Amino acid sequence: MIAEVRKVYTGLITYNCDKYQEDNVGWWDALDIISSSGYYPANDWENQLNRIEKVVQTYGKPFFFMEAGCPSRSGSAAIPNDWTLAGTADQDEQVKFYKAMFSACDSREWIGGFMLWDWPAKLYSRDEAAADDGYCVYGKKAESVIFDYYTSKTRNGE
Repeated sequence: MIAEVRKVYTGLITYNCDKYQEDNVGWWDALDIISSSGYYPANDWENQLNRIEKVVQTYGKPFFFMEAGCPSRSGSAAIPNDWTLAGTADQDEQVKFYKAMFSACDSREWIGGFMLWDWPAKLYSRDEAAADDGYCVYGKKAESVIFDYYTSKTRNGE
């Protein structure tokens, strides 16, 4: 199928696999970029990156996280993509996740970046941000964590 797509499309082609599946895709060689959904527990990023790095080295392809994020909900940093997790709004959980992700990924030169989930087309007001327990970082503490991460990269010429 990828060969057929290449007959009509000249851009880069990737496949976004779900978390923990990076080493189960046997056809990364047919693609231009390896990508994955980065919803790993805050305390497990190093282990997962070690595992993913082996895949990247095997195929010699660029890598990025096509999806990554965490709700601002109590307990969410431990299971960031469990949409059914019951809990109260907790911005510190979201901050914990982003700090862990950026810290673990920062020393890995093979990571090409992140597409962060979720920024809905219709946002809540900034006054409502503290009560929102979803993935969006608008008006929340994690917004500053993300801003600081990217602006420090820009200042450092990266």
